[in-house]
This record gives sequence, structure tokens and C-alpha cells, in this order.
Amino acid sequence: MSERELERLRATYAERDAAADTPYRWDNPGYVTYMQAVERAILRGIADAGVGLSGVRVLDVGCGGGYFLHRLVEYGAAEGCGIDLMETRIESARGRYPGLEWQVGSATELPFADGSFDLVTQFTCLSSIVDGEARAASAREMLRVAGPDGSVLSFDLRRSSRPAAAGTPTVGLDGQELRALFGEPRLLRRAALRFDLAQVAGRHYLVAQMLGLLPPLRSHLLGLWAGRD
Repeated sequence: MSERELERLRATYAERDAAADTPYRWDNPGYVTYMQAVERAILRGIADAGVGLSGVRVLDVGCGGGYFLHRLVEYGAAEGCGIDLMETRIESARGRYPGLEWQVGSATELPFADGSFDLVTQFTCLSSIVDGEARAASAREMLRVAGPDGSVLSFDLRRSSRPAAAGTPTVGLDGQELRALFGEPRLLRRAALRFDLAQVAGRHYLVAQMLGLLPPLRSHLLGLWAGRD
């Protein structure tokens, strides 16, 4: 990854993390509704793809504050390691989840041997990398550290014709690009009610559930792949 892209990512997420008025908080019913839907989709996808969590070693790339990695360990993974470009996010993860392993580093150069993990995950990490070569390099690294016996899970923004929301620059992914990055998937499906709709329906659980059943209103793609040599 070029130094220019690294600096862009650091600056972008530093600005987002410093924002005082953010919807990404647990006292926001819309955020809770959204996160619960995401977790249900992930667990269902893992089960449908025949990927077991019990006893596995997981690496979360672009782990942020560590929430998803922590949850995967709660769901049965034996060990969890998270890596993120932002030192402040890794410091936060260490404080919240001291029993897990945390490292500062780039997705394009993962500091792990081939096949080090049973499951490698990324949650909206690739869509935050606007440079296509860096995005491809990150995907190759995920496949490498998963190895032929491991799996890669991607949960990321779906490419859409809707205008991009203001804020953090992102590049939505479609099935064609995901296949180019990771190969033929074991599973690939739309998941998660659009965040803006979850904010509106957050206080009305049944409404959110009904909206989430409509594939066109799902904003992300969830996929699982076998790793590579």
C-alpha cells in the first residue's frame, strides 16, 4: 500500500473517530437493531457454509475497536487476533478485550506466516481502501494467511446505484469483484438492512425485521471462501 493511501486512511478514520455526534453508539436503538441483524446474518452464513467456530484461531483484518473479533471468540473461537492500521483503535481494543491479541499493521502486508489462521475475517475493511491495487493485495494476504485449510469471511458494502452518503469515502463491492479478489465463494449473499433504514426503524423491531427480509434493502454482501496455498 502506498504511503499516500496509508495517510489518507489514517486521516479519514481519525476524523471519524473524533466526531462527537455519531450514530455508532449502543444507546442508539437504530445502531443496536443494525448490529443485531449483522450478527445474525454472520452466524447464519458461517453455519450455512459449513464453517465451524469451535476451537478455531481467528484473524480479523481492519479490526477497529475489536468488537466483531470479541464476539467471534464468545461464539466459540479459541483464539482471536486483530490487526488495524490505526494505533488508537488498537489501544482501545487492548483496553476493552485484554485477553485477545492485537497488532498495528497494514492489510497489504500481514505479519503472519502462510496458513496461520483457521478463519480470516474482514468487516468493511476492503471497501474503505479506495486504491484498487491495495485492495487486491489485501485480499491476497487474507487468503495467504488462511491457507488451504482455512477460510476467509468478508462482510462488506454492496455496490449500489444509490448516491454515496457523506462521510468516510468507500468503494462498494459487487459479486464480480469479490470473485476476482477471492475466487469462487462457498457462500455469497446480500445481508443487513441499510443503516439509514435501521435508524428509522430502530425503535420498531418488527418493522426492522420485515424490511430486512427484502434483499434490495440489504446494503452488504456476506461471503465465505476457502483459503489458498
